[in-house]
Amino acid sequence: MDNKKLWLKISGSINYYLQYYSKRLSNEELWIDYIEYVLPEEDGVHTYLDKQTLQRVVVDNEIIEKAKSAFKERLEKKRAKEELIVKEEKVLAKVIDFSKYRK
Repeated sequence: MDNKKLWLKISGSINYYLQYYSKRLSNEELWIDYIEYVLPEEDGVHTYLDKQTLQRVVVDNEIIEKAKSAFKERLEKKRAKEELIVKEEKVLAKVIDFSKYRK
């Protein structure tokens, strides 16, 4: 498998992983969890399991670094969007109490 196709698969797995990540973990803890799950280290070399052929593909350090920077950028964007949603507060108009006007 060539590097371009491998990068597309890893990039897609980053997007999928970030859909369901734990908000309690830090960025570094999430990266470690991701790298252990998607690119486990066997005999000192990171590998990727190709789901179509069910074979392990060796991943070089260049792609690992590229994946790390992409992972952190995407995670920061996701967390920034979450903060905007949380900071949004509903402003309600003052409620009029009609019980004062009943006879």
